[in-house]
Amino acid sequence: MIDLIQPFKMNLEFTVSPDITFEQSMDLTQDLLMSTPSDALLESAITALLQTQNGARGFFVVFLTGDSALADSPTPSLLRALRSNPDAIADLMVKNIAMPTAMALTHQRNGNDEMAASSNQTQARSIHLVQQLNLSEITTLLRSMQSTIQNNKGDYQSFLDRWGYDQEQRDAIGQVLALMLG
Repeated sequence: MIDLIQPFKMNLEFTVSPDITFEQSMDLTQDLLMSTPSDALLESAITALLQTQNGARGFFVVFLTGDSALADSPTPSLLRALRSNPDAIADLMVKNIAMPTAMALTHQRNGNDEMAASSNQTQARSIHLVQQLNLSEITTLLRSMQSTIQNNKGDYQSFLDRWGYDQEQRDAIGQVLALMLG
């Protein structure tokens, strides 16, 4: 994807096609994070990716599960980019806490400690990022997920059902949310 890196070198404004696919956004994010971009470029690129659902989803998949040190220590420019579109990221961040929490249990049950550790790392990165962002939009949706789990109905019921999370997984998600929300 050298052609995607070229605009970085010319300091042009970074744009993402509204038709970007999930796979393309993952590839673009991987290239971006591997290229150690300037803070300005990083902020511009992430802001552009967040303008589409596929871009936002692809960014978070690569960012939270990859090897980039930024995932463990987000820079101010990365946080500014994420804060630029709270409505695009709030639901994704809630799901990026719930999903690895549930999957860590699945991997533990299956005796796959390496995958459980990977899920735990994704969960920890997501929690840390949510804390760093400190956005009311995310807090509102975290409370909605918590309410859904507590009442077995609500805004996130279809999400929990679609992924087939059992009671133990839902309880684990609820415990994490309780710790986060105080």
